[in-house]
Amino acid sequence: MLDIGSQSFDTFRLDYYSTDRGGLPRSPREAAQRNLEICQSFARDFRPGKQNLLLFGAPGLGKTFLSACIARVVSEDGFSVVYDTAGHIFSRFEAQKFGRDDGEADSAVSRALGCDLLILDDLGTELMTSFVHSAMYQIVNTRLITGKKTVISTNLNPDELGRRYGAPVLSRLQGEYQILLFFGEDIRRQKRK
Repeated sequence: MLDIGSQSFDTFRLDYYSTDRGGLPRSPREAAQRNLEICQSFARDFRPGKQNLLLFGAPGLGKTFLSACIARVVSEDGFSVVYDTAGHIFSRFEAQKFGRDDGEADSAVSRALGCDLLILDDLGTELMTSFVHSAMYQIVNTRLITGKKTVISTNLNPDELGRRYGAPVLSRLQGEYQILLFFGEDIRRQKRK
């Protein structure tokens, strides 16, 4: 599980997001406010079922932060949460498939598929292989079939996800996940100024 430290909905700062719409339907701050409210509602009202979230946008815009906030609230309410990077989870699936360890991979795969909430962070940063393609489908499809909730964060937009993981995965993401776009100026860079 990710060390969520001080990450909580109360410490999420909207002032890092611009109020300038720049000709868009909403400003980065309006989008961030909406995303914050959806994530808070998701965490507060968490119950086993089929509601899922896909958080996407450029790096440094709060996707991982809000994912950690969700993990904190849901786990504090007594639900099982697995929060890990996509690359690490895929490596556990690969180790299980090819028998590369002493059962740790079996346990990790079982936890990822069976937990109440799986948070798959940084999807798209892993090395792409046919095995990863297959594992991604297995994760998304199995969790949908069993009614387990999933939150995915990625820097890839839906079209890029479709090209990378295939039409069956994209169809499930677009049909079964609420998609939240994050945009604006990289918060990490702003903090360095």
